[in-house]
Amino acid sequence: MDEPTKYVYCNDLTSVAYATHILAQSPVLIIDCEGRNIGGLDGVLSLMCIGTERAEYIFLFDVLALRPFKYHLLPLFCILANSAVKKIMWDCRNDFLEILSEYDVMLTSIVDLQLAEVQARTTVNREKDFQRIARFTWGSRRLPLRTIKQNSELFFGVHRLQGMDSCIREAKLPTAGKDPEVVAMHKAVGSSIWLNRPLPPKLLAYAAHDIELIAVLYEHFKTKAWITPANELLLVAQSMRYAYSLFYQGRVADDDVFGPCAVLPLDVLSDSRGPKVQCYGCNRMLSLSCYTLRKQGKKLQTRSNICRICQIKILMKETVYPIIWVAIIPQM
Repeated sequence: MDEPTKYVYCNDLTSVAYATHILAQSPVLIIDCEGRNIGGLDGVLSLMCIGTERAEYIFLFDVLALRPFKYHLLPLFCILANSAVKKIMWDCRNDFLEILSEYDVMLTSIVDLQLAEVQARTTVNREKDFQRIARFTWGSRRLPLRTIKQNSELFFGVHRLQGMDSCIREAKLPTAGKDPEVVAMHKAVGSSIWLNRPLPPKLLAYAAHDIELIAVLYEHFKTKAWITPANELLLVAQSMRYAYSLFYQGRVADDDVFGPCAVLPLDVLSDSRGPKVQCYGCNRMLSLSCYTLRKQGKKLQTRSNICRICQIKILMKETVYPIIWVAIIPQM
């Protein structure tokens, strides 16, 4: 049976000072956040959870309790903004947005393990293209293979994302996953439970355990050579593009067709150098390769008004949205 997760609950200046002193000595931090619908239209940050590299220390910063003392958190903010300190995260997008919104602090040097897992599928595990496509046919919002084949041009180079719990089970790591009781509570009453005070010990333990899980995955990824000194700089660049993808899209309503979906945004794994145009769905500025294109001869004539990822979201959410063809203006 796993030992209970040890953590320090930081809701006053004394505990914040102690946490900052410890975290300042760690060149690698594990970061995860909890709150109401974080990254969403009504998102509110409740806990900012930060651990040292192997989760030897875990600190849960009570964002709501510490709001009157933001000025006193400046030393902590300096650590978060320090590019010499690596921040290990799992799907950094929502947490990046909420920390920026709450504190006006932009995280730097992020290493996103969700991206590392996607990269390792081809670079280490030699996943074939049919296996990449097959990932869209299982799990929630699965697509029939027939639908994928009928829209094959949309799926070129597109990756299905995997959740942290699923990754832990697949790796057969000797650790308990997320607390099923808390997961069920989330589904039953929603994420507003994170705004209650005092927070129940079970929720605090859940938040702290997420830091442990990310730390375990980080060590596993290094052992499996999914993260190495040779690919880490590239992974940081990709992770920062991943973080900014939601920042540029902005918050959307839960029922927005272009809202969250388990598909990796385009122009994240690679940084396209050519001209970029705005997607009418996710609002991001994307390279032309991210759109459905029409040619006349060898010359590009028009592009879809929304990117291929947004079109895939329409399929996965079983809804309708008009595709309009937009003229491609040659660059001078």
